[in-house]
Amino acid sequence: MLLVDFMILSMTIGLLRGGSLQRLAEIPIKRPELIFLSFIIRYLPVILGGSLKGYIVQHMSILSFISYGLLLYSLLSNWHLKPLRIATLGVLLNFLAIIANGGKMPVSLWAVDVAGLGDFKQELFSPLYPYHAAMTSETKFKLFGDILPLPKPYPNPKVFSLGDVLMGLGVFTLIQEAMLKKTSANDKIGRRN
Repeated sequence: MLLVDFMILSMTIGLLRGGSLQRLAEIPIKRPELIFLSFIIRYLPVILGGSLKGYIVQHMSILSFISYGLLLYSLLSNWHLKPLRIATLGVLLNFLAIIANGGKMPVSLWAVDVAGLGDFKQELFSPLYPYHAAMTSETKFKLFGDILPLPKPYPNPKVFSLGDVLMGLGVFTLIQEAMLKKTSANDKIGRRN
């Protein structure tokens, strides 16, 4: 997941710039439980597995709608955090591509080849794979699908979307701002007392 890569990179750069990981806990995020619930619902097929997985996959468009709806609501509740506005746009673009294509993110086969992920192609054509599907002539919103390859020498080659980039940039910026936030004079005085 590209978002995790952006988070790790941002925290590493934040530390190198003299930032503090403890300041991440001070980000005034509203409704964080909805973000976690969104991810739990989205990854329910992986969590459940077994015979329930097939049933869940059949209803992936509904699960995707609920999951992304909760995530968008949570992000909109945090509109006061400017970097999350960029992330919200990214989530919206992914949401459009996924909902318009039956609950699965469309993936460019060209990008899969460039990224060196040939083994992944088989899953893209499997009706039991819950998250992605190969792009075809029927695919809607192709521009918002996973069309950007990231091949080796990147340690974890992948294919990602424009929405993923926007989400990553928003979270990267949020983490940088939080880790490098200057302590106000009032905070310093409060600590001395």
